[in-house]
Amino acid sequence: MKYLQHIRGKIEELDYLSVTLVLVLTIIGLFTIYSATSYGSESTWPSHFVIQLIALFLGIVFFLIIYLIPKQVLINYAWILYCLSGLLLIIPFFMPGTTTIANRWIDLKIIKLQPSEFMKFFLILMLARYFSTTKNSTERFKYVLKPLFLTLIPFGLVFFQPDLGTSLVYLAIFIAMLFASGFKIYYIALLIAPLITILTAFNLTAFTIWGIVLGIIIFINQKNLLASSGIFLGNVTIGLITPLIWNNLKPYQQTRILTMFNTELDPQGAGYQVIQSQIAIGSGGFRGKGFMSGTQTHLRFIPEQHTDFIFSVIAEEMGFIMVVILFILFFTLFIRWFQMAFHVKDKFGSLLIVGGASALLFHFFINIGMTIGLLPVTGKPLPFISYGGSFLVTCYGLVGLILNGNSEQIFRAKSLSLSDW
Repeated sequence: MKYLQHIRGKIEELDYLSVTLVLVLTIIGLFTIYSATSYGSESTWPSHFVIQLIALFLGIVFFLIIYLIPKQVLINYAWILYCLSGLLLIIPFFMPGTTTIANRWIDLKIIKLQPSEFMKFFLILMLARYFSTTKNSTERFKYVLKPLFLTLIPFGLVFFQPDLGTSLVYLAIFIAMLFASGFKIYYIALLIAPLITILTAFNLTAFTIWGIVLGIIIFINQKNLLASSGIFLGNVTIGLITPLIWNNLKPYQQTRILTMFNTELDPQGAGYQVIQSQIAIGSGGFRGKGFMSGTQTHLRFIPEQHTDFIFSVIAEEMGFIMVVILFILFFTLFIRWFQMAFHVKDKFGSLLIVGGASALLFHFFINIGMTIGLLPVTGKPLPFISYGGSFLVTCYGLVGLILNGNSEQIFRAKSLSLSDW
């Protein structure tokens, strides 16, 4: 009886606008994948298109499961789910045939799973649990230590797979949820400060100016002289060792970062993808060349055009009009979700919404940024649109988490446990 009442309440509370927008984006993605993989005699569309349809079905099932589970059950079992997901991250390192170049997949012969995609979901769950139940004061830096540790574990494992893009998604989730939990902006700025230090470390003048500015900010806001000195010296140390780390990066990693600022540095290598993507986007014009009529797409000038660079295909074939529509759909979703986070009654639910929405928003900006040449090519797909079974299922799971967070059923489901299911 509890189960049926809970299901009925969930159905009544479901945000159908969010579901509709997500399905519309997915349909756009399916049509684009169909076009991007149907070129000449080497057409691969049957396999890619059918696999994406299967992933859509699995994603909808995953969405329903996550949405219908009471939030109290998610709180109770967050630790177990997080630990299991962490173990899955380790498995690819020991899979037969893995190399130092790529240890990202679990090959089950029938399908391949990418555990790092599912960790996004369970990291959000774990951080929401901690921030909503901790008794540590947000006024103390101690408040951030445990969730930072929980984030750095998957960050390190995924970074060494290597998958820099996904590891950065974990950090984006952490910072967004930390801010939403009420942590002082000053402390968050201190967490971001090392990134600015790294960026300025290659120019002595910029590094010196940043050091002076950081020193003034720290000593104005910190009453503890020892702590202030430690933070300042820590950033100086990071700046000094950054050039040493840079010199130890592999050439292809250095090239990817450098081409973020100038794609012409390697037009036949790392810059080639971005240059061809920009040509495709520009050639689409206002109305586009028409469905399945993109020359850059069907002559296969755009690498990974059905995954990382699928936005280029949309811009070339459907033009500026569809690009605007795409942006409207995405931003309508993101604005609606953050409004939900602001109005929801319980902190755990609010943090679930912020975590899920931030993960998808970060993917959106990274993908669009690298496609148009503003960010380095990190291999991050476009939510709901890019080809990728694990990613699509994860996206639908995140939507289920977001809409579950918006539900008020937690107040009527506190007595529910896993045994009630």
